[in-house]
Amino acid sequence: MSVPERYAIAVPEITDIWGAKGTFNGQARVWEAHVQARHALEGSPNFEEFGLIKNALFLTTEEVTTLNEPRGHETVKLQRLIQAKLPASLRNFIHKGATSSDVLDTNLALQALNSLNIYRGDNNKLITALMSLTLLHKDTIQVGRTHGQHAIPQTFGRQVLGWYAAVKEGNRRIQQAKDVISFGKWSGEIGTHAFVSPQLEEKAMELLGLKPEPTPTQIIPRWRHAEVLSNMALNALALEKMAIDIRLLALTDIGEVREPFDEHGSSAMPHKRNPELAERICGLARVTRGAMLEQHEAGAPWLERDISHSSTERITFPVSFATIDYETRLGIQIIKGLVVFQDRMAQNLDTSRGGIYSARLLNMLIDRGVDRTEAYDTIKRLAQTAYDEKSNLKKLVTNEPLIVEKLSKSELKDAFDPKAYLQNIGVAYQRMNIDIENLFAD
Repeated sequence: MSVPERYAIAVPEITDIWGAKGTFNGQARVWEAHVQARHALEGSPNFEEFGLIKNALFLTTEEVTTLNEPRGHETVKLQRLIQAKLPASLRNFIHKGATSSDVLDTNLALQALNSLNIYRGDNNKLITALMSLTLLHKDTIQVGRTHGQHAIPQTFGRQVLGWYAAVKEGNRRIQQAKDVISFGKWSGEIGTHAFVSPQLEEKAMELLGLKPEPTPTQIIPRWRHAEVLSNMALNALALEKMAIDIRLLALTDIGEVREPFDEHGSSAMPHKRNPELAERICGLARVTRGAMLEQHEAGAPWLERDISHSSTERITFPVSFATIDYETRLGIQIIKGLVVFQDRMAQNLDTSRGGIYSARLLNMLIDRGVDRTEAYDTIKRLAQTAYDEKSNLKKLVTNEPLIVEKLSKSELKDAFDPKAYLQNIGVAYQRMNIDIENLFAD
């Protein structure tokens, strides 16, 4: 694995797929499917011979270690190692009619699919955790923020719903990635089936759960691989957005949430409770995006093939899948253990000294026939005065002739009720097909 052990051990299933043992055993599985296809279509090797070949394809730990040494042609080394364990009459069944990319690219597709299946399982766990959080806080009033400034009231559940929607959309991209990478090849040199029949390739791919690449050269087209890692980068972006929001809400001066806290924050400042899990997600999202960029640059080999993509992919694929799955597992940990300070959210509603209700006042005046420009300038003047003079907008409007003329006392009271902003807060839930019957009855 091309990621630090500290992170790799957190995703052992991914590590196993892309480590030397998983990689070489996967390549052996591709040969097994090819030989099995010959057995099914041609009857040769026969059943007993196929059993001998299958046993020879099993690799010991010592053999994997030898194969993983960074010298020599790894496919040739693997081929000769397996052939040496077979009687002479069966050795030619290994790699017959194939080129190394038939083995490597087909196995790469299988490794990607296995990784995507593991990642989708973790993504579903995060979706479930976010669903629980958004429903738990559907009525928790919180101020929304734009440009880092207070905007208007919303609910914390509605904010979490945005995270939920972005992460759930990730499943569509996971499936798209699976669809685009589910192709292998056994079409030989430059993909023209010169020494292997298309029917044999189709049968071998069927046994592996893949489709034959329609227009291969010596390799499978690299736009497929670039698209897979592009989807992983977009999913990382959804996680990064969630993590950034949590980091901002955890700022000392905001203090609305806190991620689950380990026993230590700063090594020098004992009072610190740093949002280091969310920060780690943000840092790793850059790595996932970086892998995408590197894969794009590896996507245009010379003519029918060069090998420049290979060295890139030994890093980009393991790194991309390890980081996206680790980021997701960090997200699960954060969301399940997130501490939400509802009292602080309520306190923060007053920080703008009533300014968050200016939009409602503006629209109420417009509804009473006041020219929008006049209404806007009036409310703006009062709101800015309240902020600058440490007064309160609610008090100032009661002395403003235009507002007193147009709005009754009960209407003014309603204008400063945060719940007035929430009348349609359930629309987003409905559009996400979440059953909200009775959830917003109050």
